[in-house]
Amino acid sequence: MAKTMLKTKFLALFVFYVSVSARNTGKPNIVFLLTDDQDVKLGGQTPMAKTKNLVGDKGIIFENMYVSAPLCCPSRSSILTGKYVHSNGAVNNSLAGNCSSPYWQRTQEVKAFPTYLKKQGYTTFFAGKYLNQYGTPNAGGVQHVPPGWDWWMGLVGNSKYYNYHLSVNGSLEVHKSDPEKDYFTDVINRHATSFLDVQSSNSSPFFMMLSTPACHGPFTPAPKYQNNFANQTAPRDGSYNKHGYDKHWLIQQAITPLPNDTVKTEDNVFRNRWRTLLSVDDMMENVINILQQKNLLDNTYIIFSSDNGFHLGQFSMPSDKRQLYEFDVRVPLMIRGPSVFPGQVIKEQVMNIDLAPTFLDIAGVPSTPDQMDGLSLTPFFSSSSNKTWARSTILIEHQGEYHENTAGCPQFKHQNMSNCNNHCVCEDSWNNTYSCVIRREPSVSPSQPGRRVKYCLLKDDENFQEMYNLDTDEDEFKNMAISLPEDDKKENETSQKKESKWVQNISDMAVKNASNGEITVDNLLTFSNFSGDASACDEQFSRLKSYINKGSEPYKSQLQPLLYPVFVHLYLDQLCNGHKTPAHRFYSKHVKLFDNEKSYSQTLESIHKLYNSTDVMGCLEATDFRENKFKIRLSEGALEYLLRHLKHEDNSTIFQIFNQNVKLENTVEEETKGRLELTEGLNVPKEESREVKEDPEDSEALATLQLSIKHVREGPPCLPSICFYTFINAYQGLCTVDISPDKTLLSAGFEDSSIKLWSTTPSLLQSTPQTVDPCKLYIAADYWNVDIIEECKPRYTETVTLRAHSGTVYKTCFSHESKYLLSASEDATVRLWDLGTHTNRVCYRGHNAPVWDLDVGSIGGYFASCSQDRTAKLWVSDRIYPVRTFAGHNLDVDCVKFHPNCNYLATGSSDRSVRLWTLQDGKAVRLLHGHRGSIMAVAFSPNGSFLASAGEDKRIRVWDLSSGQLYKELKGHTDMIHSLTFSKDSSMLASGGLDCTIRVWDLRRGVASSSSHSDGISSPELLGSYSTKSAVVTYLQYADYNLLRGAGGV
Repeated sequence: MAKTMLKTKFLALFVFYVSVSARNTGKPNIVFLLTDDQDVKLGGQTPMAKTKNLVGDKGIIFENMYVSAPLCCPSRSSILTGKYVHSNGAVNNSLAGNCSSPYWQRTQEVKAFPTYLKKQGYTTFFAGKYLNQYGTPNAGGVQHVPPGWDWWMGLVGNSKYYNYHLSVNGSLEVHKSDPEKDYFTDVINRHATSFLDVQSSNSSPFFMMLSTPACHGPFTPAPKYQNNFANQTAPRDGSYNKHGYDKHWLIQQAITPLPNDTVKTEDNVFRNRWRTLLSVDDMMENVINILQQKNLLDNTYIIFSSDNGFHLGQFSMPSDKRQLYEFDVRVPLMIRGPSVFPGQVIKEQVMNIDLAPTFLDIAGVPSTPDQMDGLSLTPFFSSSSNKTWARSTILIEHQGEYHENTAGCPQFKHQNMSNCNNHCVCEDSWNNTYSCVIRREPSVSPSQPGRRVKYCLLKDDENFQEMYNLDTDEDEFKNMAISLPEDDKKENETSQKKESKWVQNISDMAVKNASNGEITVDNLLTFSNFSGDASACDEQFSRLKSYINKGSEPYKSQLQPLLYPVFVHLYLDQLCNGHKTPAHRFYSKHVKLFDNEKSYSQTLESIHKLYNSTDVMGCLEATDFRENKFKIRLSEGALEYLLRHLKHEDNSTIFQIFNQNVKLENTVEEETKGRLELTEGLNVPKEESREVKEDPEDSEALATLQLSIKHVREGPPCLPSICFYTFINAYQGLCTVDISPDKTLLSAGFEDSSIKLWSTTPSLLQSTPQTVDPCKLYIAADYWNVDIIEECKPRYTETVTLRAHSGTVYKTCFSHESKYLLSASEDATVRLWDLGTHTNRVCYRGHNAPVWDLDVGSIGGYFASCSQDRTAKLWVSDRIYPVRTFAGHNLDVDCVKFHPNCNYLATGSSDRSVRLWTLQDGKAVRLLHGHRGSIMAVAFSPNGSFLASAGEDKRIRVWDLSSGQLYKELKGHTDMIHSLTFSKDSSMLASGGLDCTIRVWDLRRGVASSSSHSDGISSPELLGSYSTKSAVVTYLQYADYNLLRGAGGV
């Protein structure tokens, strides 16, 4: 009942959407039906006679349609993005291989073809299997609806026919095993029917993608078709049951002739694959019938294809798809539509990466997006016989998957194999990694067309090569590379890689990645380069090991488990950066440390066999270790003991391991061990544990509460209370104000080189004299008049003045623990002040011009400065020289700010640009243009997703860091803006400057409120405007409880 209501609700919402959409602009509709593992070579299209008759015979059949990879997720990712596997990054079916990983979603999914169709006014519909990891918890769960889809029904995980979960517009829908209700292909068919029922010639154009589980395993046919093809067997021709003597080693390990039980299994699989396709054939017929009944067929393109092929006994390999041969990499493709001349059979080589550009071309997108590798197929639609095709070469890639242990095959323990049958014939392995180029060679003469050659290079111990003439050897029996001279092999490899865009020079790659937004802030440490420097890794780990092992209890026993994850990650990171020999030397030197830990032995043995980044990505133990954070529980004392070591010397490599791969949890349990129970025997009341019984009457109250919460969340944000400190008669020339994180101190910097401190509480400021004060020299006579005891007593005053700078103080900034104050000055120095003694502790020199701004990082004692010398610099408080210089701006760097994760730094400049830098290598990963004047303030949202910038042009620009695009532009200020700050939940932004007003803006997505404060000049996001009565707004900062603190001078 609940499921039915859920479907009805979504359908009702969708009907409403269609009813208010724009009228059809004359653009054609598009229907794309995608099957799973459907081959061409083994007669995979035979059971789909209706589809061939309704689509192929009335349109085009492409005989040489290839996939970018013979595996589900990489191939489907290529279909969605129009990019080769090495370009879109999804190399296998695991999260570690970027199959629907959060990183892939942020960088590739946002530019998939549905997002472009939406911009063309299309209503988009998806039903079926999406990507193998879609909907899993680590891929965003069922709540994640890929961008660009209006109506979404995505399968969670890999293909199933019964007992599966769906994401229906972001909500979970559970299906069980009722053949009438739950057979998945039929469910897709019913949803497609519901969608088409609300379409008409007056509706907006639509794109409908139907992605069936057929004919993928578990090969479950619908009940009505379970007895069809009873006498059919797998094809016995071609390479069936033939041994691949000249093939790579994985093919050679097959058993020939095939065992009888394997033959029987293959025949059963073959019959059931065909049976599952009969339901797909019915669905195609149903869709076309509905389109015809609604007079939509003549304005609809219908495309039919599959994600990869399949084999059943070819070269004696039992049943799978991951090989480089035609039966695995060639799939069906049929297209019919308004401008498609029927009855054509095309022999040119096309690919699945061509589908996305074709969809966009049909939809009216002027040109194929630059990041796509594919080509539009529309030139083939006409009947002209002199068509030219721009591609002579295609690229196919596969990265082998493996497991450390193979169930039922103990002989393969630690051999890195996978997909092995009961006879231990394995279909994949760590080095079944290859790239193939299929090329149409130039014609010798009009009567002698150039041959079609497939050349493959495997990444194994032999660098094995295979080469076939596909015109004369369609079953790929003869490997021509066996007799090919070595020089020809190398020439073949290099030239064909270049033609297929497999090789790019560094400058081309950098430009392309920058334009495509490949580098994103959301990746956190993903793009902060880890050099894997062997000497640094070994040195820092040795120091940490020695420090922990020499420590005293209870810290030693708590910290020793920390060495294991640090060791493993340092070793894997060195391998990933190409340092194979130093990595294995590092492993051999330190692995004995874990000899007594039996639980670690399996992982340590597995990773010892790895040699490079490809091996690491293919090893499940290594990828699991890198994907999940290692949890360590430490007491407060142990944590402080560890940090004391890490801060003492350069341990940046260890810090990065902690940030990315280790989760440190603080616990008080260890600290309470051994303590006396002081309440024992006393009459101290103890809490009683009571069983809480659910009251049926509470359900209505709970529903009301949830509705109220929803209204609060979706309603306008609550405007903040504002506490504004006004400096009156600031004759010294107020330049900067800051409030300490503990909210007890207020600092100000002035043009007369002074810094002043006030207490924001009723208490007076306390100054503790130093034991040795170099500013005071005492001689013997002074002791007659000086009371040394009185001199050492703390002093209490209302205001403290700090003097040491020899120029205007442009910025003051408190440390996070509120014990120190940093100041920047016209004298090109930065100074550190002790707030206990109110004295200058350190003077940092590194800039050669006035220092305009400062910011303090959230970890590790780091701070950053920027200057008129056009640079920003990174400092550590215990070093008097900068540890990193960020150079690239053309004029003064006026403002600087740390990202909340402390891995990135933003700078704003008089050259009207904002740059985002990585702290690890000092490189700029974002360049943001658009301001019309100097940028005086930048601010990050607490969630790290947005960066706001403002300055002389009186406008605020809010940037989406994941894409590097402008998110909002806010107008309303009438003079220069000096201060920006986000609310704690990142939903609001406050700004202030020379126009003596504080303005609060609503930054939620899709919000353009018609606020009463909007005067036609201000942006509609303006929530409120508050005058400070002639006080320039120098400082703004959101505090707890939605309190906005500000300060300025009159």
